[in-house]
Amino acid sequence: MNTPSPRDSPRGSSSRLGIGKTQWSDFTAGARAIAPLDPGSFVFGLAFGALVQVSGFNSWVGMSGSFLVMAGASQIAIVEGLRIGAPLVVVVLTALVLNSRLALYSAAVAPAYSGFPRRWKLGLAYLMTDQAAAVTLQYQDRYPDPARRRWFVLGASLTFTLAWYLGTVAGVVLGPVIPEAWQIGFIVPLMFVALMVPALRHRAEVVAAVTAIVVAVAFKDLPLGLNVIAAALAGIGVGRLIK
Repeated sequence: MNTPSPRDSPRGSSSRLGIGKTQWSDFTAGARAIAPLDPGSFVFGLAFGALVQVSGFNSWVGMSGSFLVMAGASQIAIVEGLRIGAPLVVVVLTALVLNSRLALYSAAVAPAYSGFPRRWKLGLAYLMTDQAAAVTLQYQDRYPDPARRRWFVLGASLTFTLAWYLGTVAGVVLGPVIPEAWQIGFIVPLMFVALMVPALRHRAEVVAAVTAIVVAVAFKDLPLGLNVIAAALAGIGVGRLIK
């Protein structure tokens, strides 16, 4: 006997805010899956908010970056570029290059999103981050039903993004409360390591990951973060060749 797929807005006493128990369960499962990474999102947002404050930019304008751009590395690059007086075209190009990795993530999660309604695809595209995309790929096989998978993805994406928002606001309000000696730039790669290592189960995945690390380190002196793009492309290429 087939169990009917849960709807987005089930009726009855079992629903809260028009959302049924199954959807809430999937949403919270997504939130739990990404929860170990939320503190890193908050702290990185805290650092960005503090950078906005010490750079002398309008606080509201600075905070809006976390709602409009929502990409820590490129936001910091934008603020730093403007602070040192870099040409606007260079600032914009730097942000675009750093964010071009999201095109790779979009292609990677496209199969997982294929059964989602358009409104869900657009909303989740706005909430897409490196970490949310990785969690989606890691757990997609556990949710073969798209009607349930989208709630899982929403739980992971939304809660991680909220941590970033809250961190940004706290950073603007509190200022530079994080000692520079802490080198919080390592938070981002550490979050990726935490996601990547448990997911490496096949030879092609291991070789692709090692290739990406080697390329990223070898070309670390490339401008505009191009070593990250080169590493991603190299890892994808090697992985496909081995498979």
